[in-house]
Amino acid sequence: MAVLNATLVDIPDDDGVHAKSAGAKGEKYVYKYVKYFRNDEGKPRNKAKAIGKLDPASGKMHPNSNYFDLYNVDQAFPDIAVWDYGYSYLAARVSRDTGLLNCLSYAFGEQCAADIVVMASYIIREGGAMDGIDDWQQRNYFPDCPRLHTSQSTSKVFASLTAGQIRNFFAEWVKATMREGGIACYDVTSVSSYAQGMTSVERGYNRDGEDLAQFNLGLFCDEVGKMPIYYNRYNGSLTDKTNLAFVLANARDVGIKRVKMVVDGGFWDKNCIASLQSLCDAFTVGMPAYLVEAQVLLANHGAGIASYANELSSPGMYCVPVDFEVGGISGKALLFFDSQNHVSLCGELSERINRLKAELAALKRYPKSKLKRYTPYFVITKHENDSGFDFEVDVEKVEKARKGKGYFLIFSTDSESSPDDILHHYRAKDAAEKMFSQIKCEMEGNRIRTHNEQTTDGKTFVTFVACVIRSYMLNKLDQYLTDNSSSLKKVLNQLSNVTIISNADGFRFVKALSKKQKQILKVFGADGDIAASLK
Repeated sequence: MAVLNATLVDIPDDDGVHAKSAGAKGEKYVYKYVKYFRNDEGKPRNKAKAIGKLDPASGKMHPNSNYFDLYNVDQAFPDIAVWDYGYSYLAARVSRDTGLLNCLSYAFGEQCAADIVVMASYIIREGGAMDGIDDWQQRNYFPDCPRLHTSQSTSKVFASLTAGQIRNFFAEWVKATMREGGIACYDVTSVSSYAQGMTSVERGYNRDGEDLAQFNLGLFCDEVGKMPIYYNRYNGSLTDKTNLAFVLANARDVGIKRVKMVVDGGFWDKNCIASLQSLCDAFTVGMPAYLVEAQVLLANHGAGIASYANELSSPGMYCVPVDFEVGGISGKALLFFDSQNHVSLCGELSERINRLKAELAALKRYPKSKLKRYTPYFVITKHENDSGFDFEVDVEKVEKARKGKGYFLIFSTDSESSPDDILHHYRAKDAAEKMFSQIKCEMEGNRIRTHNEQTTDGKTFVTFVACVIRSYMLNKLDQYLTDNSSSLKKVLNQLSNVTIISNADGFRFVKALSKKQKQILKVFGADGDIAASLK
């Protein structure tokens, strides 16, 4: 239980409050009895909670979060002398520059909006577990958020964010970020949970391979700005194909309409395609190679594709567009060939065959239980008189596998875009995948730590806000990170070393900004503004 070392309060004068020594140093802590009972033998017993640490010099105590909860006292932010300010300043500035803070304030009010920005900023730096936010917030100065948060208070904020408020936010956020006729990328991930009482947490296809129940999260990203614009949370047992029509209807309700959608081949389904056709201006979807239609297209148009007439602007890329129809919806099937990838994949195939050949040569017995591993590339003949075997490479099968390397198919109803443009948009769909990587890896959001629907909805929303702030930082810093062979974590560590001191006259910097700190802030046009923000 974190103690607020810079805060002193009077020791409560009521029954059950007492002080006693604890810990190896014998320091005194203040406790309050919270429960009286009798044990199995009928003897009176009690249960106490620590509410603070005694300050011998003043006779007061430094409170902890139990004090504020038990006495229903609003937890004011302590008057700390030295603060980290570079990162907190940048996070707050990004929330303003993107229009995010305005949208949050419109939907939730100014105070709650400030709380959400602080919690999202914490998630970016420390991950999804909120139990350390009070200590972290005491080190980081957020001038617009005078309230100190604890794990318990963040749960209350999460639970207070209603579905109507979240919907109002998205309606404003989509208007601020998504242009009419723009391109939206969509993808789905699963978030695991140990919660037993949540109706949306169910067994289903877990994309992380975990043996846990989950809920699904569908995320929309703006292809141009590479920013998250909307998400939809739904039951873990529902498949992506089954729920797409409902997700698209929900997205349309918050303003994602008259856009071009890009989704991967996992959504190849006649019902999904019909939903995309009815709710979007145009759509592009990956066409799985296992389809009979895909094999026919490859057989009819694959040979001779690498000609000048089919060459695209990307080096080694070629395309043949073919008029195509899916479930009565007309468009084009675009057969692409990546000659560089063809060479690379054929090399990988040769390496795999050589490894398997070495494995077979080392075996003494016929590999009956492992035939599926070898038969795609080898002819294996078992000896009649013993357990041995002979093998040789099936050249015909290998050549057939090599011929298909480097080809892929995309179906699109976007008649205004060239094959070059469609390929660019389709490749850009990994923006959504990168968002999931941010949430699940960088911000430890692969497992949710909430236990009811309302709190989970709220925390998912705050994590989305964190993803918006982090994505904007990454997009702006892209060239700086490349030029300096750095990472976002290292950059934010540099900014966390910008410290300020508070006194009766206000705030001032503890030391001058370093050259690196100035370069980082300059990317955001903030190298001069950070000093002005303290006045």
